[in-house]
Amino acid sequence: MAGKAAQSVVKAVGEYQYPWHEKLAKYKVELSKGEKEMRSKMKGHKCDRIAAERRENTANLMQKMPEMLLAYKKR
Repeated sequence: MAGKAAQSVVKAVGEYQYPWHEKLAKYKVELSKGEKEMRSKMKGHKCDRIAAERRENTANLMQKMPEMLLAYKKR
């Protein structure tokens, strides 16, 4: 019983010390950044160039894949 009373006193003191907690809870939706939609196209020439190189390398690898798999099976 004494523990609950002590907790309520601590809670009351804590709320008194930080009155802005109520405002923060009230306007939390407006203050939060929110989840924005992902862009379908990445900006920046560097990442575009790197992605193009990766696509090219992947295409080359996929053309070689049947031979690589056969070589792996033969081992």
